[in-house]
This record gives sequence, C-alpha cells and structure tokens, in this order.
Amino acid sequence: MKENRRKNKRGLPNSRLLIAAVITASFLGSGNALAEQKFSANPHEVAEQMQTQVVQVTVVDSHGEPVIGANVIEKGTTNGSITDLDGKVQLTVKNNAILQVSFVGYKMQEVKAAPTLRVVLKEDTELLDEVVVVGYGSQKKANLTGAVANVDVNEAIASRPITDVAKALQGVSPGLTITNNQGGVGTESNIKLRGSYGSLNATSGTTPLILVDNVEVPSLNLVNPDDIESISVLKDAASASIYGTRAAWGVILITTKQGKTNEKVQVSYSNNFAWQTPTILPELSSTVDNATYIMEVLERQGETSGSSVGFSVDRDYIGRLQEWENNYGHMSQEELGEIQLGRDVEILNGKTYWYRPFDAVEEFTKKWTPQQNHNLSVTGGTDKTTFNISLGYMKQEGVMKFNTDEYDRYTLNSNITTKIRDWWKVRTNVLFTRSINSQPYRYTSGYTDVWYYLLRWPRWYPYGQYQGEDIRSAVTEIKQANRESLTNNYVRANLGTTLTPIKGLDINFDYTFSLYNQSQHRAGGIVKAWDMFNADPLHTFNNDVYGSSHNKVVRTSQYTMSNVFKAYATYNFKLQDKHNFKAMVGFDAETREKLGHYSEGRGMISTTLPEINLTTGDEYARTNGSSYNYHNDFAAAGFFGRINYDYMGKYLLELNARYDGSSMFPSGKKFAFFPSLSMGWRISEEAFLNWAKPTLSDMKVRGSWGSIGNQDVAANSFISTMSSGNSGWVINKINQLRLSAPTVVSAALTWERVTTLDLGVDARFFDGQFGIIFDWYKRITSDMHTAGATLPATFGATSPKINYGELTANGWELALDYNHRFSNGLGLNLRGSLSHVTEKITKWSENDRIVTGNYEGKVLGEIWGYETEGIFQSEEEVASHADQSLFETGTFKFGVGDIKYKDLNGDGVINYGDPNDKEHGTNTVENHGDLKVIGNSLPNFEYGFNIGLDYKGFDFSTYFQGVGKRDYWAYGNVAIPSGMSSLDAIFTHQLDYWTEDNRDAFYPRPADHSWVSDGQNFKKQTRFLSDMSYLRCKNITVGYTLPANLLKKIQFQKLRVYFSAENVFEFDNMHLPVDPETTSYKGAWAFGRSYPYMRTISFGIQAVY
Repeated sequence: MKENRRKNKRGLPNSRLLIAAVITASFLGSGNALAEQKFSANPHEVAEQMQTQVVQVTVVDSHGEPVIGANVIEKGTTNGSITDLDGKVQLTVKNNAILQVSFVGYKMQEVKAAPTLRVVLKEDTELLDEVVVVGYGSQKKANLTGAVANVDVNEAIASRPITDVAKALQGVSPGLTITNNQGGVGTESNIKLRGSYGSLNATSGTTPLILVDNVEVPSLNLVNPDDIESISVLKDAASASIYGTRAAWGVILITTKQGKTNEKVQVSYSNNFAWQTPTILPELSSTVDNATYIMEVLERQGETSGSSVGFSVDRDYIGRLQEWENNYGHMSQEELGEIQLGRDVEILNGKTYWYRPFDAVEEFTKKWTPQQNHNLSVTGGTDKTTFNISLGYMKQEGVMKFNTDEYDRYTLNSNITTKIRDWWKVRTNVLFTRSINSQPYRYTSGYTDVWYYLLRWPRWYPYGQYQGEDIRSAVTEIKQANRESLTNNYVRANLGTTLTPIKGLDINFDYTFSLYNQSQHRAGGIVKAWDMFNADPLHTFNNDVYGSSHNKVVRTSQYTMSNVFKAYATYNFKLQDKHNFKAMVGFDAETREKLGHYSEGRGMISTTLPEINLTTGDEYARTNGSSYNYHNDFAAAGFFGRINYDYMGKYLLELNARYDGSSMFPSGKKFAFFPSLSMGWRISEEAFLNWAKPTLSDMKVRGSWGSIGNQDVAANSFISTMSSGNSGWVINKINQLRLSAPTVVSAALTWERVTTLDLGVDARFFDGQFGIIFDWYKRITSDMHTAGATLPATFGATSPKINYGELTANGWELALDYNHRFSNGLGLNLRGSLSHVTEKITKWSENDRIVTGNYEGKVLGEIWGYETEGIFQSEEEVASHADQSLFETGTFKFGVGDIKYKDLNGDGVINYGDPNDKEHGTNTVENHGDLKVIGNSLPNFEYGFNIGLDYKGFDFSTYFQGVGKRDYWAYGNVAIPSGMSSLDAIFTHQLDYWTEDNRDAFYPRPADHSWVSDGQNFKKQTRFLSDMSYLRCKNITVGYTLPANLLKKIQFQKLRVYFSAENVFEFDNMHLPVDPETTSYKGAWAFGRSYPYMRTISFGIQAVY
C-alpha cells in the first residue's frame, strides 16, 4: 500500500501535465474555454474549541523606535486597537489567532498570536521584493532592467476629484506628458510618452498603448479611477516590445482590484462632492473703451463709422454710451428689465445703436459648477475563491445657469478567481461602462462652444428681451434648444485560466470579447428671435432663424467589436541556488471590426418628440460622408518570448523577441521580427562597495536596447486609391463624375521601426529612505514614410512614398523620493521628478527646406519668427529703420505706434529671405532673411513634486506640477486686438495700447487685424510670443482617519474624511488672461475663448465595513 501510494504520489505531476495538455488542446483546438466538470467537496469539517488568550504586542521600526498609532487587529475580525506612545498594545484574542500589524508607510505583517510579541515593521521603500507589473507578468523591482515606472495609486488618485485617470498621472511619472482637453464636461486628456511626435506619420503621436488587465481599452474615460489597483508605465522598447507594434510608444499597464485569499468580506464606500470655478477668464472692456478702440481702427482706415451684426459705431456714439452709463450704470439687469427703445437702443438715420451693457459670463454662467462621485465595492475571499465587485457613478454639470451640459458615467467591474484544484485556477472579469454626455443642440456655437460667442462681441451686444421676445444670440440658442447627447456603452468580458502542472510552471489562457458603441442623438429645432444679424434687428423678427438645415433629427452609431485571445506560459527555475531563470513564451491574436452609420430626417412634426420617424422632410444617410459611414476590419497576431536570468540577484539579463503581424501591411510584409534585450548590475552587492554601507542601501546600473514596428501610419499607405468628384462637365443636366489618377505605392514600402537605447541608474540610500532613478534614452524612428524624389508631371501621379525619413528623440528623466518616520510618529514623504526631451529630424528626403515645413535638422515644435525691437515713437524712427513694407496691405502702412522688427542680417529690409536667391528660394533654412527660431511649442523640462505628512490619523499632502519651457503663438481676438473683426470685442488687457499719451504701451496703435494670425503688427515675433511655462499647485488634501478602537464599536474597519482642492494656485509668465494649460482643442481661433480651465474644491469620505 505504501509503495502504491508512493507511485501515485510520483505520478501526480505527470497526471497534471496530461490534464494540462488536454485543456490546452481544447483551448487551441475547439476554442471552448472549459469543459464542464463537477467536483465533490469534502463533507467533513473539523471543529475547534475556541479559547482566548491575552497578548502583549510591541511594534517598532527597523531602528528599534516605537511606532505610535500602529493598527493591531485580529485577522478576520474587527477586534483590534492601536499602539500607545511606547508602541505597545494589549489584546484578548482567540488561540491560534493571526494578528495583522500595519501602519501608513510600512508593510503590513501577519504574526501568530503569542503572550509576548515584538513586531518590526519595514518601510515600503526598504522592500526590494516589491513586485512591479510588467508585460504578461510581474517582476521584483530590484530585478527590473527596463525603464519601468510604478505609480503610487493611493497618492496619485485617491481623494482627488478627477474625472479621468489621465489627469491624475500628470507630472507623476517623468516622461509622461498629459494635456487636458477643454471644451466642456466629460472631455478626455491627451497622453504622450517621451516626446510628442514619435513619427511624422503617427496620427496619435507618442500616445502609449493603454491596457487594463492586459487588454486594450479605447478610452481612459471608460475606467473608474476607484477600481485601479496598480499602474505601471513601460517606457523603453525592452519592456514594451512584448506587446508588439501598438506599443511602439510605450505602454501604460493598469490592473484592477482583486479579492484576497482568506479575506473577510469587506464593503467599501467612498464619495466625493466637488465644485469647480474657472481659474482665469479674459474680461471684456467697457462699452466706452471698446467703442473708442474701434473708432481708432476705423479712422486709421479713413472711415468715420462702421457696422457689424445689428449694431453701428461712430464718434458721437461714444458720447451717448457715456451718457447712458452716467444715467443708468448704477442699475442692475433686474432693475432695468427688458430692453427699451429710446433708452437702451436707438435707431438713427437707419442705423441701430445699442447702449446698455451686458456681462454675459456674469449673467448666464455659474460661478461654481457641481460634480459628484460615488463608489461601492464588495471584496473578499476564501481559500478557494476571491472576488471584487464594484459599482461607480459620477455626475458633472456644465457652467450655464440653464439648459446646461451634463455628463453621467456608470461603471461596473467584477473580478472573480476560483481555485478548482491546487494547480488549476479559473478567472473571469466583466467591465461595463456607460457614459452620457448631454448638451443643448449646437447651432452656430457648434463651431467651438458657447464661450466662443459669449466672449466675441462688445458688451453692448443685447442679451436681453425686446417686447417679450429674445434677441438672437448664443444664449438664446441655448435657451430654446432641444438636447443632443453622445452615449458611450462599453462591455468587456474576459474568461481565463491558469494551470500549474508542476512547480514553477504557469500556463495561462485568456479570451476577451468587447463591444464599444458610441451613439449620438441630435435633436434640432426652431429658434425664434429678433434677428440681430439683420441690419434692422428691431424690425426683423424671425420665426425660424436657422431654417430647415437645423429643423432635424440626427442619429449616428459607431461600433467596435473586438476578440482577443492570449496564451502564454511562464516557467521559473533555479540551478545550484545561484542561477535564477524565468522563461516565458506566448501567442496573442486579435480581430477588430468597426462600422458606423449616419441617419438624418428633417422637418419635425413636433420639437418635443425629436425622432426620425416623426419627420416629414428630406432624409439623409451620407451628410457627413465618411465621418460616420464606414466599415473596416483589423487583425493582429504575434508570437513572443522572454527570458530573465540573474546570478544571485546581482547580474541581471532579459531577452525579448516578438514576431509581429498586422493587417495594416500588404501581403508578404505583414510580419516582422523585433528583438530587445536589457541588462542590469546590482553593483551595491559587490564586496568592493561594502565600505559604502549602510549609507548606500542598493544601487543598480542598467541598460536596454530594443526595436518595435510602428503601424500607426497614414491611412491607405499600402493601397492604391482613387478620389472622385464632380468634373464640371454637364451632360443631360448631370454633372459627370471625375476620377483622379490612382496613387502609386512602392513595392518596397514596409514597416517603420522604432529603436530605443536606454541607460539608467537606480539607487537607494540611508536604509532605503532616499531614492534616485535616472534614465537617459535615445529613440530613433527609422524608415519613416516620406515622399520620394520629385518626378515630372508626365508621370501622371504624385511620387510614391519610400522608407527614408528618420526622427531622433534624445531625453533624460530623473525621479527622487524620500521617506522617513520620526520617533514621535510623524511620517514624511517627499517625491520629485524632472524630464527633458527633444525630437529632431535626422534624415529627410524632401528637396525644399521651407522653415515652416519638415527638413533635415529641424527640431520639432520650433517656432520661426522675428525679433522685436519695440514700437516706433517718431516719424524719423520709421524713416531711418529697415524697410518693413513687405508686411503692409492696402489699408495698413507702418507708422508711429506700430511694431518695429529687428533687421538681423543688416540688409536694410525686413523680410524672410533674399528674393534674388533662386537656388534656395525664400523662407528656407539657407535663406530665411530676418527670421529666426524664437521658441518651441512643445512642453519641455516637465517637473513635479509632492509633500506628504501623516500623524496620529491625520494626513496632509500637496502636489505641484509644472513645465519649465513652452512657447505658443496665439491668435484670435484674445491674443490679437481686433484679431477676428475690427468691430469685435476688445478686452481690458488690450487697453494698454500706444497713444501719444501712452508711449510705453505693450500693444501697438490700434489697427484692423481681422483674421490675421501672422501679419502686419502681429507677425510671429518675440514680443507677443506666449510663455506658457508654469508652476501649479495641482492638489492639496487634508484627511483624518478615525482610530481603530473607536471604529470597532460601530463595526467599521476604516473611516476617513477629507478635504481636497485641485488646481489651487499657479505661477506663470502669461501676458494674456489665459490659463497656461489652455490648449487649442477647440481650434486656434478660439484660444482663450473656449471652456475654461477649472479650479476644484471637494470633500468626501472613505469607509470600509
């Protein structure tokens, strides 16, 4: 019998291998995940006689100092207390109980109960065994050889009133650039890693691949920040190449929360109530100042008056504006009531003059907009099954006082893992997100948003009512508008299993299905108003301002369906207790189908029932052309492998390889091989550095090299296409179709390659309390698709693209941290980061070298412009200065009060090159005249630092983030006075303009700069170039966690209350009243006149039951 049992025992690994092989075959062959099997549970349970004992616990740190306020809890119960000033606590617990000892900043320890215990807590920073999530697995932080950053989720996300995860990552990891899109509620941030472009063909620039639980998600807005357990950023090719071509610009790995084995069921609830207000807004000038400026512009052009949308301006008008202000300026809008003819507006000689000022921002927008967040989760586990199920809800409101924007997001995340056998686990994950972004139907304000028009017109633009009816304006549109909404539904289901047939070998299979649907419903309607855009607005009431083109219902849908299969095996083994190996091989495949449609019906029967079936007019299915009507497929597959080796934890080596395929490429070139390697040396483990201990706790030097393919190239790069259009030839009353010549695709055109070299140093000092991480890298994108040699017109098509261009990014990153706990229990945490990168074209095939185009040697983001010497103060100065007539127009001539550009080449003419240089042409690198590089629009020297303190349940943290260098050439009427129209609004900051009495002004003499972005007084130049560098206090949080001995009376494990403020204050060098983080998301002409950047204050609770 013993022999038989021994035989059976020896046979177990073989039987497991056999069963594993069967399951593997079923996955790869039939595609069925698991065959149904039934397992009988052991019906016998062993009952124990529970007895109690008294334990005395002393908790100290690694220096032997007592830890005050440490939590000591009997595992699986709420029985616990905190240590006193001597680090001691006494508890009555059950025999054989397990005690959990924890404190903020230290690793929790579990110890078996005994009458007297001394527990030494280790700080998190000391733990070289800390595990970091990497591609298809995890590694000890001490053994990492690639450039991988681990984000402290609790520090970056917890307690912050953020709407998407990206905002929390800003400045947290060096090399990661986050820009916040503006334009309303529910907007998403842009993420770039180690640069901005990566390739001149990359449609998304250096946007990294974003994976949640190892599967790509279409948007970070679909992820509830509260569900996140960990975030890793894979920066170099060696760490990211395992994911193939879509990881050319790095990877952000997000793992969601899981239950823990033998953990008592916990119910967690957290909320956050927040209010937002703009950081800064441009202020419209008074009616008198605005009219005075307009007349200066008109008179310069030889005109005595001017008219725009429904209003007129002349010199006498200025006096009447002042008279109205003297008589009625003390009255509020409520006191004034509706607009009165003769008081607020006059019609003189057929022209309409408006006197009453309005502050549309003050009147119609909220100073504080509300936002709320709620999260509920249930987590726990037995020795067989673990689970975490969470629900989330977020609501955000827009700024308008009526019919405002709204954003609602609902999330569900479920993670369940079951151990069927000791060697077999099955897991399932379900993620569901539904978001609804609702807003008033967009009429003219659809170009940008309502702010574009609220800040366009002078203050006299009438936003009130006349004879009980509205006057046409952006506000009127919003008041009368129906609603339009964009609904996103994302469902993802994952089924996976892990087999461990023998010790050290894990075999994983995962299948994930996801469906992403974007559904839009736009309900137009009719706007009835006095037509301000008519020359005689008070006698023109329009019952349908916008006509049939907006009396419509639109529905669009866009679907993305994905199937992802992954299979990989990992084997860990040792040789002679010195050589440690970890080998991984795998395969993944994905199919993705996208389709979209557009439907429109005009002529609504009822505006209160906006449905296509209830329209009687024309119907359309292609109004928006290819924007919504499409159907395409994508497929990718790859074989990959990785080997990790270390010798006694001292010498480290990692080899990666991936054979990657993508349907983006033509037959015969769909697959390519991409290798990478990285090495590390824990130099602190060498005997010759013993003298540096204990000051030097750990030091590792590392280097990596790797190559990845880039599939993010222009659409149809490998397919010959023909465009169509009207020919202009009309036959039988029909405009005949025209087809262009087909594009020519080179048979040699293939993948772009991204190759990265990374050298780094990781070091910790003073018993692990102080850490430094430094990386230098060089990334080369080679074989970029560029235009080939210029061919004669007789070729019949444009030159085919070739693999020739090269873009090189050079950069470095620095991260510092310091953690310490003082003997009185005060904990201190400091972190800082700094990064720098430049991207330069190092090879290019174009023959011309226009400074505004691409050319070899160009640093991406550079801004070419003129150096400014000041403002002309006299006619003599104008006459003696270099000739600037190249920038004059029929109505604009340079004179006193205008900008004086510097003659850099001393030829007596301000220009962009010698027109006689036929070889190079003008405006080129070789012949640029007085042009020079005056700045760079890409953010550089990005940095961040935070300070954290905790003491006896109180916690405080503050986080600062900034950009050391970024320039921007802004235009539109916030940046350029009268930059949209000579009769548009003038802002208070633009009143510092040149006059005989104000010669030291910042702005030049008023002139008509309608739709000027680079001309006349506002050629791109040093004087008006915006310095968008800044330092901002991103967050301040103050919290208090109630003591455990109080909470156990109400059966709570944790209860924390906190107050948080976001974007609290900033330091910047802006000469414009625009936030330094403002983007041109809504278009360059709307710069400073789109949805503002917001400050946020909030409070909330975090409770665990």
